[in-house]
Amino acid sequence: MSQSRKKTKKLQKQRQQKRQGTLKHQERALRRQPEPVHDEVREDMLPLFSRFGDLSSGSGPGMEKLMMMLMETDDLADEPEMAGILFNPMLATETLRKVAEKMRLSPGKLDSLSLEEREDTQLDMLERSVKQLLTADICQDILKRLDNLRLRLKRSGKKKETVKVEALLSFLREDKERGSWPIIGLVQAILRRHLGVGFDLMDVTMTAMRPDDMEDNDTLVTDKLKKPGLIKKVKTLLKKTPGLRDYLEEQADKTWEEGMDAVLGGDLNLDIYSPKEMRAGLEIIAKSSGFDSVEAMVTVDSSSWKLSEDKAKIVIDQLENHLTNLFTPARLEQLRGEIDAFWKDSKHKGKWSPFLMLLRESLSDKKVVEYDKGFFVYAFWGELHAGAKEANKNHEKMNRK
Repeated sequence: MSQSRKKTKKLQKQRQQKRQGTLKHQERALRRQPEPVHDEVREDMLPLFSRFGDLSSGSGPGMEKLMMMLMETDDLADEPEMAGILFNPMLATETLRKVAEKMRLSPGKLDSLSLEEREDTQLDMLERSVKQLLTADICQDILKRLDNLRLRLKRSGKKKETVKVEALLSFLREDKERGSWPIIGLVQAILRRHLGVGFDLMDVTMTAMRPDDMEDNDTLVTDKLKKPGLIKKVKTLLKKTPGLRDYLEEQADKTWEEGMDAVLGGDLNLDIYSPKEMRAGLEIIAKSSGFDSVEAMVTVDSSSWKLSEDKAKIVIDQLENHLTNLFTPARLEQLRGEIDAFWKDSKHKGKWSPFLMLLRESLSDKKVVEYDKGFFVYAFWGELHAGAKEANKNHEKMNRK
C-alpha cells in the first residue's frame, strides 16, 4: 500500500465520527433483505455476516468495521474496470480551485498547517469537490463498472474481494441522494486520478499558450502544439491515461459542433465573403427557388413559400459549388490568415478559441474544400443571419429615437 493511501486511511479513521451522521441513514442498505432479482448479490454478501458478526442492529463494532471497509476502497480505482475518463478533468481542477477559494485557502495557508491538518483539509476539499462534480450519469457509470468488477472477481473465485465490492455496490445503490458518495475511498481515488490528468492538461495548455520568447508572441497555439517537446509531452500523457484520447476526441467533436452552430446562427460571424460573393450566392438561391431576382425573393414572407426536399437539395448543391469554387489554394491561404487575425483579436479569445484552433487546423488540409463543404455553406448562412440581426438592431434603435 502506498504511503499516501496509509495517510488517507488514518485521516478517514480520525474523521469517522464526524461522518456517522452521513452514513447512519445508509446502513439499512446493508441489512435490508434484497429483492428476488438480487439473489446472486445476496449470496455474494453472506460472508460479511461471518466476518463482521451481527449487523442487524445497525451499530456496534461490526458495523463500524464494515463502514470503515467501505471508506477504504481506494485500491479499487486501480482495477481495469475503473480505467478511463469519468469526470471532466479540466472541470475537476476548476472545481477544486473554486472549493479552495470558497474555503479561503491558498498554497501559503496550506503550507502553514501541520502535516495532519493539511492532509485533513485536502481531504475535505476533495469531498466537497466530489459532491459538486457527481452527476446521475457518472454514478450510474461507476455502479456499472463495480458490477462488472464483481462479476469478474466472482468468476475468478476471489470470494473476499467479491464480498468487498458487493458490499460497496449495494451501499451505493441504496444511496439515492448520493449523500455518502463523496466520502467513499473509491470515488475519491477516481477524482484524484482525474485531477492529476487535469493538471497535466493545464500544463500542456499553458506551455502552448505561453510565448517562448518575445518574438514568439504571435505564434498560434496550433503551431506551438506541433513542436517536438510538446508533442512528446502530449504522447506521454495519452499513453499513461487510458481513455484520454477518446475523451479529447469527444470534446473536440463537441467543440466543433458548438462552433459550427454559432457560425450558422450568426453568433460567430467570420465575415469571409465579400458583398459581391454574398450577392452571387443569393442570386443562386433566388433563381433555384423560382424567383426572378433576389429583390423578389426577399420581399416575400419566407413562411409563405416552401421548397420541396428535391428542390432544396438542388439549391444546396448549387450553393455549395458556387462557394467552394471561390476557394482556390491562394484564397484558402488568405482565409487562414484571416482566421489567424480573427483569433488574435482579444474579443474573440476565450469561449471560441478552441473552435477557432480546430477550424484553423481544418483549413490547413489541402482537401478541405472537398471534404468539408459544410463549413463554407454554414459561414454563408451565418453571415446572412448576422446581417439580419444587425439590421434588426439598427431598426430598433431608430424606433426608440
